Amino acid sequence: MPGWATAVIAVQPPGHELAVPSGPGHLLAHSALLDAGDGGGHLWLLDRSAWKEALAAAPGDRRARAVRVWEPVAGDGSAPPAERWYLSIAVDLGTSALSFDDPAIEGAIKRMLASYLPLIGRRFVATSTLMPDWQSCCGGLTAFSAGSDAEARTLALEDPWRSLFPGRVFRLERAILRQVAPPSGPNTQRYGGANPWPGDRFG
Repeated sequence: MPGWATAVIAVQPPGHELAVPSGPGHLLAHSALLDAGDGGGHLWLLDRSAWKEALAAAPGDRRARAVRVWEPVAGDGSAPPAERWYLSIAVDLGTSALSFDDPAIEGAIKRMLASYLPLIGRRFVATSTLMPDWQSCCGGLTAFSAGSDAEARTLALEDPWRSLFPGRVFRLERAILRQVAPPSGPNTQRYGGANPWPGDRFG
């Protein structure tokens, strides 16, 4: 079974301070999401054990949402300042999601593998689907490097997840996502009724 971590994604203005779990063993890393054309926000990476607390802090109110991400992409609190790393996030910050078996999700995955990741090429840092539960997808994130905000916005426009969920691009303040090998597929597919896999291969 793949490893999963908890993430809390918030956009500004949040309207209130989020009570994101920050105690030992919960908070892995945090970065401000700096304005690259879509405003700002925050991304917290938490241990999987903080799921219930994350749901309570970010119940999906159109400003912040708790989701599951692929654990290998999660960095730690010692992350240095990011060197022009950008994050394309297409996510529903409310309560909507689609089944992983939905043809629209399958189509986004195929476009990600066939065209978007080759477009990013050597700029690629990491990618993961975003899950509110074990059967559904509420978006995806892809981190990449770019020489400018304008270049990052251009690359993010091709993000296949934007055809399904509201898309935003941010500049990461800190390099809290680990660089991973580009997935060779079949990314996020279900296998024998098992959970979706956001990594580069089936188990």
